[in-house]
Parts: sequence; C-alpha cells; structure tokens
Amino acid sequence: MDIASIVYRSADVDIPDRPEIHVDEKAELAKSPPQPLRVPRPVGSSEDVPEIEAASPELHPVFDSESDKSFNTTRRKHESYDLSGSVFLISREGKTLNLPIPSESQHDPLNWSRWKTFAAMVAVGWYSATALTAVQAVSLMMDGIMPDFAHEMIAPWSPETLTTAPTLFMGIGAFLWIPLSLALGRRPVFLLAALLDFLAILGAGYSRTFYQILACVCLLGIAEGLALSLAFLMVVDMTFIDRRPTTIATLWSIAGFFGTSSLCLVPILSEDGKEWNLFYFRWACPSVIALVLAFFLYPETYFKRPTVAFDGMILMQSATEKLTIYEDQEAESDIYRDLPSFDTEKRGLLHRFGLSRSPSASWKAFSRCYLQMFFCAVNPLVFWVLIASAFNFTGMMFIGATFAPILNAPPYNLPSWKITLVNFSSGCGSLLAYFFAGYLMCKALTFLSKRNKGVREAEHYLVAYIVPVITGAMSTLIYGLAVHYHWHYPVFYVAYGLNGLSYVSLSIGNTLWVTEAFPRWAAPALAVVSGGCYLLSFCMSFALAPWVAAHGHLLVGMELTVLQLVGGMITLPIAFWGKSARQKIHGRWAYERSGALRPL
Repeated sequence: MDIASIVYRSADVDIPDRPEIHVDEKAELAKSPPQPLRVPRPVGSSEDVPEIEAASPELHPVFDSESDKSFNTTRRKHESYDLSGSVFLISREGKTLNLPIPSESQHDPLNWSRWKTFAAMVAVGWYSATALTAVQAVSLMMDGIMPDFAHEMIAPWSPETLTTAPTLFMGIGAFLWIPLSLALGRRPVFLLAALLDFLAILGAGYSRTFYQILACVCLLGIAEGLALSLAFLMVVDMTFIDRRPTTIATLWSIAGFFGTSSLCLVPILSEDGKEWNLFYFRWACPSVIALVLAFFLYPETYFKRPTVAFDGMILMQSATEKLTIYEDQEAESDIYRDLPSFDTEKRGLLHRFGLSRSPSASWKAFSRCYLQMFFCAVNPLVFWVLIASAFNFTGMMFIGATFAPILNAPPYNLPSWKITLVNFSSGCGSLLAYFFAGYLMCKALTFLSKRNKGVREAEHYLVAYIVPVITGAMSTLIYGLAVHYHWHYPVFYVAYGLNGLSYVSLSIGNTLWVTEAFPRWAAPALAVVSGGCYLLSFCMSFALAPWVAAHGHLLVGMELTVLQLVGGMITLPIAFWGKSARQKIHGRWAYERSGALRPL
C-alpha cells in the first residue's frame, strides 16, 4: 500500500471525514497585512535600510554578525545618504566619482558639450564683471556729479547716499533673485536682471535730478545682487561636485578682476567725472552685450534629474545629490512616479524664444525659501559666516572709502590716474585668489578626502578661510600704519591688493561652505550669507566715518584686524565639531528641500 492509494482513497483504509473549519479572512488580514512579493530596497547590507527590514525581514538575506562586522565598520564611512555635506567622492582605486550622475536628457546641464558649458559660463562672467563696474563707478565720479545738483534740495539724503545706497540694494537683490529663480527658473531671472541692469544704466545716463540718479544706482545695486548670489547657484547647476571649487573660484576671480580693474576706465570715459552722463551712455554697450550673451548663450540650468531605471536597478538621487540604488522593484511602486515620461505638452511662443518658465520651478518653493532663510539666519554655522564676512567687507569699505582723499592730499598729491590704479591692484588681488582659494584648495580637498577614506566632508572646505582671514587682517593693519606714518604710496596698492585677495577668497569659501555643508538649504543659506553681508555692511557704513574721526586710521585699522582674526578663529571649533553639530541642528523646515541644490 503506497501513499498515493491512500490519498486518492483507492486503498481499503478507514479515513475519517475532514472537519469543516471556517476562517475569518478579514480578521486574519487585520492581524497580519499581506506583504508584496517584492519590496523596493536599497542595495547593500541589512543595516542600510532598517525601515524596510522591519516591515518584511524575510526579504533580506541573513548576515553573519561576526563576519559582517568588519565589513560594516569600513562601509559605514561611505554610508552618507542622510549626512548632509558628506559625500563619498573618491573610490578605493583613487578615481574621482562624477557626482551627481547625469540623466539621459539633453536638457541636463551635465550632459552639455564643453563648448556649450563654456559659453554659458562666459555669459554669467561677462554680466558679473560689467554689473560690478556699473554699480561702483558712481563713487569715482562724485566730484563731477555733485556740482550739477548743488542747488537742488536733496534732504533727507546726502551726497554720500549715492555711494552707500547701492550696497543696501545689492543685499536686497540677493534676497529677491534666489527665491524668484525657484519660482521661474534660472534663465528667466537672469534675463530679467540683465534687462534691468541695461535699463538702469540708460536711465542714469538720462538722469537730470538727484533723485533720478539715486533711483538708477539703486536699481544697479539690485541687478548686481544676482552676480553676488544666484550666479553661483547657476554655476553649481552646471558642474560636478569635484569641479565646483575650481569653477566657482574662476568666476569669482575673473569677474572680480575685470569688474574692479575696469574702474580705471571710469575717469577716461567720463573725463575725470565731469561728463558722468557720458560714462553711462558708453557703458551701456557692455551692458547690452551682457544681455545678448545671456539670451543666446545661457540655457535653463534649473533641472530635475529623475529616477533612472538601469539594468534591473532603480537609481534615485536626492535633492542633496546623494545616490540610492534600489532593486526588486514592483512595477506599480511609488518610486516609478519619478521616472521620466514623454513630454506631450504643447510649446507656446514664450518657449520658442527661451522665455518660458522652467518646468522644475515652483511658487511653493519660492514662498518656503523665505521661511528657510529665517532658519538659516539663526543657524550658528551660517550666522558666523555672515558676521565674519561683514567684518571683512567693512575692512574693504574702510580702505576703499578713504584712500582717494588721502592720496589726493599732501604729502602725496597724486594725480587722479595714479589714484585709480589702486582699484587695479585690488583686481590683481582678486585674480590671485584663484591660485589660493581655487588651485591650492582643490589640492588640499583631494588630500583630505583620500585621508578620510574617499569621503569629502563639508568641514574640509574650511581650509579656504585660512588665506582670507590672514590677508584681510594684514590689509587693514598695513593700511592703518601707512596712513599714520605717511609711508610711500605703493604701500596703499599692496594693502588694497591684499584686501581684494581676502574678499574674493572669503567669498569663494563662503559659497562652497554654505552650499556643501547645508545642501538641503543651499539657496536660502547663500541668500542669507550674500544678502545679509551687504545689509550689515550698509548699516556699518554709517558708523565708519564717525569711527575713523574718533579713533584715527591707525586704531581703526588695528581694531578691524582684531575683529577679522576673531571672526576667522571660529573656524577652529567648527573644524573639529562641525559635523556632529550639523547633524544635530533640526527645525520645522529641516527636511524641506525646495531650495536644495536641485529641484524636487
């Protein structure tokens, strides 16, 4: 007798009837909800995905605790998805990874050809340089401007308002352009700012009253605000992580060199300030070139890299440019909502002319960006950058606002063309910043990343603050000594050159620190640092003249030296404890990523 004969009841065996058992399916389902056969999970060890493992532990392989301990210990260094500012950038073989991973779209800036990217960089750099010259030129033409309005009632304003007001509106521009780019896209905002700059220059040329020229220079300050803030987010859009320090340093240095050095042309183009209207008419030519270059050479860079399906895997990049690879993906999973779809939307006339809104832009991101700005302003790791930058820029104002009267008076009595050469020395300092804050810093970053097992921490960017803190403190000290002891006038060139090197190097470090240390809040953090620096500097400009009158140039130079050193010394504790502090800072909008390095 075999088992088959019993099963099929062919054997002569007395088998009792099977009892009827009723199963309450709803009750059983309530006790243990069914799990899908395949659940998306990140590729890696079981420690990578505790949430998914808790839901369905049977879907994961069983790891031997002893043999896997060493693997997890060495791997933990590279598991930086949730650590903002920590990026696994260099592989074990010493190869630098190209992050973020480009998508297959032709609109992805990381897929552009080298010449297309270079052309877009030229458009941004040309605008930054020409806008910088236009907004600072008024300070060199005051001797020709004020006689034209000597009999005009300008109360409650003063003639110095023409030179201080643009600083205020440069800060306002930073708070305007960055959020607006999240609502419209980078290209429409860039074109709007270039058009505003051109119209303001023309308006300054046609100005006949004090209030007209004041309104125009304020608009020039708003337009310049884009070059000091949003321009660097536009550069970030087009570059890989490992190339950003060099590219940002290049833009800051070259734009600073040409923008500041071009101030030497202001006396020539305005006949020593007597024909100040003529200068603005002539400078409208570089401004309209900037507008044309922006229209034809700069495509939209605000691009969302969608989730990519590749060889049975799902590659998903977060808004902070971290990569997760998923496998065992159900066809109807929510992860597929981020996959690219065919574009069936009809294109209108604005799109044909490149004036349409970016498909990745959002008015929700625009509104929340201002909420994030408040969170960033009270963040101590961002606030100290704001204070240190304000001290540094005050040192620049201290030298820039006082060197011309001193060199024009006894015992120097220098002609105007020699005095304006001081601006060229500042431009040369800006150019040197590329070597210190670009080339040398990249070498230091590579060394620190390799020593850190291939992981680049945001604190590695703090090496960029060494040079600006030292040179900034030296510049104000040397200038104060030179004024007090009447040193030879080339010392003034050296002091202002060191100051230009310090300011541009510090700006490069600030841009890299706030965008890499807080990638979830890169846009609002950069707006706070850039805009807040100029707002604080504007407030301090009212106290600068009484400060110098009360303490003298030597004591003010020494006091600014101490302030810059104290502000820079804050980098020391941040270098040691910054990473843990960054991970512990939370708030209501801590996980809101509308203003991140990439759109959601």
